[in-house]
Amino acid sequence: MEINSEPRSWVFGVFIGILVTSLIALVRFSLKSLRPRNYPPGPPALPFIGNVHHFATPKPFLTFTEWRGKYGDIIGLKAGPGNLVVLNSARLVRDLLDKRGPIYSGRPNDYIVRNHIVLGAQHILFLPHDSYLKQWRTAVVRHLLGPTGIEQVLCILEATAAHLMYRLAVDPAQFANHFRNWALATPLLATCGHRGEQKEAELIELFYRNQENWLNLLTPGVAPPVDMFPILKSVPTFLAQWKRAARELRKNQRWFYHMMLESAKEERRQSKAAAPSSQKPPRYESLMARILRTQEESGRTGFDDDQLAYLGGGLLDAAVDTTYSTALTLVKVLAARPEIMKKAQAEIESACGSHNGPPQPQDINKLTYLRACYSEVLRWRPPAPSNLPHVLDADDTVGGYHLPKGTVVLQNTWAIQHDPELYDDPDAFDPERYLGNAYGVRPGIYEQSNAEGRKSTYAFGSGRRQCPGDQFAINSVLMVAAKLVWGFEMEAQEPLDLSVESGFHGGLVLGSEDFAVNFVPRGEGRRKAVMEDYERTRLRLQ
Repeated sequence: MEINSEPRSWVFGVFIGILVTSLIALVRFSLKSLRPRNYPPGPPALPFIGNVHHFATPKPFLTFTEWRGKYGDIIGLKAGPGNLVVLNSARLVRDLLDKRGPIYSGRPNDYIVRNHIVLGAQHILFLPHDSYLKQWRTAVVRHLLGPTGIEQVLCILEATAAHLMYRLAVDPAQFANHFRNWALATPLLATCGHRGEQKEAELIELFYRNQENWLNLLTPGVAPPVDMFPILKSVPTFLAQWKRAARELRKNQRWFYHMMLESAKEERRQSKAAAPSSQKPPRYESLMARILRTQEESGRTGFDDDQLAYLGGGLLDAAVDTTYSTALTLVKVLAARPEIMKKAQAEIESACGSHNGPPQPQDINKLTYLRACYSEVLRWRPPAPSNLPHVLDADDTVGGYHLPKGTVVLQNTWAIQHDPELYDDPDAFDPERYLGNAYGVRPGIYEQSNAEGRKSTYAFGSGRRQCPGDQFAINSVLMVAAKLVWGFEMEAQEPLDLSVESGFHGGLVLGSEDFAVNFVPRGEGRRKAVMEDYERTRLRLQ
């Protein structure tokens, strides 16, 4: 009896076809992971993974900075089939991100973010460079972050700073939690008018749990390399922990953002219902409530509810972790370097007087040395040492090198602000470098830096994606620092590790490892003044 061999031959043919197709796809993928022609110099790339094995670390900015000596100011890398270029100099940042902003302002098409977390919503950190981004920035700057908005928000910054000082006086052992709560409460109040931070511990925990999950899903080397290996998209949810984490994060984020929207709507309702003759002081109008009022009065809907919720939520996400990190770094270095803290205290005594109570907003501009300390923190330990990535929206040529459309571009803030050709002893914390020198560079090259349009800090990014909240963050931290230095001695309980390698943790945000410091009021009179300062300003928080 003969056996028909045609089915067996057909199956074999299909198998061979699939095998050949797969091999072709693998070869193409492998070739894409190799360096293209006329690409900026960089370390050799391996098939399939490119250079991921080089920089998938918590502190890749240190590796990028080390490579600068070998490969130069522009370094070309491969992340699987993707192109990644690192800018290690202020000149290149100015020439590309600033001057060629129209094509250097995109955002990566991160699969996890766009398809599992944001999923159609318009989150500022991942918006493409389009008309909506301009509308978002215009609204935020006009209502909150421009000169008029900053002036109006100073009363809130002072009140939350006074509340932080009160907490430090009452329970100094929990100082890290107090700073953590302040870093959330201040932008939350300014953005949506939410005043529940003092009693809603669960809300605070939810936000920071969201932030931790958010950073884990964004940080290279921690997040799964789905964009490098698209086959990971097909892994079932029960086997892909990242899919479950992304789903949970999306749910919690949307709840938090829309909670902010409801808070702003409630603020708006109370404002309309308030009697004009009320004896209470005028209440600060939050950003989102002001946008709602403006839309009502104009009859035009610039933002729908979901857009407005994500407008406020995205602004909050961008503000909290970096502000918290910067403030704690300032505390740590002042406690570790008491001679610097004494200079800051002497300046406050001279500028504000020793018996006039804690500094107020009008005193901040008098404190040049304290401002220099803050500027040096941003230079020495920038909270975002590589900033968020830009994407090139068109092919470009830089110094004879070809950068293809879609190339991810990183500003290596760490290298720019630790350049030994520009800074004396760049690894040292030295506020003196900023006294009379807005750039902190060596005196001999100040004029050159000024002529070249150098920024005083690159910690807030560059170009059209530069953080619009820089003045809000600066005034927020300086207000806290002024009241803190006036009212307290900060005493290290043990030697404090200031090294970037072991004293700070990496990721998208550079922050201090845990440390122990005592906050001791500078006498009973100052402790009492801290309490009175809180009582004077607390109505702004209710």
